[in-house]
Amino acid sequence: MPIMVEKAHTYPNGDQYVGESKDGEPHGQGTLTLSTGDQYVGAFEDGSFHGQGTLTFANGDKYVGEFEHGQGIATYANGDQVEGIWEEGEFLYENKGK
Repeated sequence: MPIMVEKAHTYPNGDQYVGESKDGEPHGQGTLTLSTGDQYVGAFEDGSFHGQGTLTFANGDKYVGEFEHGQGIATYANGDQVEGIWEEGEFLYENKGK
């Protein structure tokens, strides 16, 4: 059985990950800060966003909710919001306005 460890890693492209890992991949809770300024804080599974998390983009847009399966809310920098669900890898949404 793989052992979960706390890990801090900077990738060659400048992305940084701090959090739990398994077999050298983000797995469990962690924070991934991309060199673009985007940041994901939440659950990972085998290196991918999975479960509850918050994805904040450098431009001010933000998504809070479930990844892969479940629901969440995207809030854009201008204040507009969309609420939706993940279904078969696609985000289906309804525009909620401001």
